[in-house]
Amino acid sequence: MWKKATLRSAVATACACAGWSGLSAQSRGLDACSVLTREEIKAVSHDPGQLDPGANSDPDKVTTCYWRNFPKGSVSLWPKVSPDEPKGLGLKQLLDHGRKARAVAGLGDDAVFMENPDGSAGGTLFVRVGHWRVVIYRDADHPTGTSESVLPTLTSLAKTAIPKLRKAG
Repeated sequence: MWKKATLRSAVATACACAGWSGLSAQSRGLDACSVLTREEIKAVSHDPGQLDPGANSDPDKVTTCYWRNFPKGSVSLWPKVSPDEPKGLGLKQLLDHGRKARAVAGLGDDAVFMENPDGSAGGTLFVRVGHWRVVIYRDADHPTGTSESVLPTLTSLAKTAIPKLRKAG
């Protein structure tokens, strides 16, 4: 079952491991709740219910949008990632921190899938597109599901978000 601690751990790991450096570019109004809308999530998964934009205390740094219906999930959008970040750096840093993670080919400029750190069924997909990083978390559909079982849905969600990030530049 989804736990806020798992999500916080995944986001904290992302912050600590991703090597993001600030850019002067602005987010141009794109935020986590607009990069994946309720209708777009429903098209590849389930009805997430009303999207909750969370606190987003520093939206120039990161915005997060949560969905509360089972299976729970979230999307975070980081607008100021260095486009020069070497491919594979995020994966290396996650592995260096003892996380179960692997590269995902064919998504954005670099993509990494990380299993839930607490071993629960679910996972997080980190995708860099230019100076953007979208981080999508989701629980498994069934209590007997695995972390790996969420990757196809996470991949479909990322493929929905990537064109918006490319267009936003």
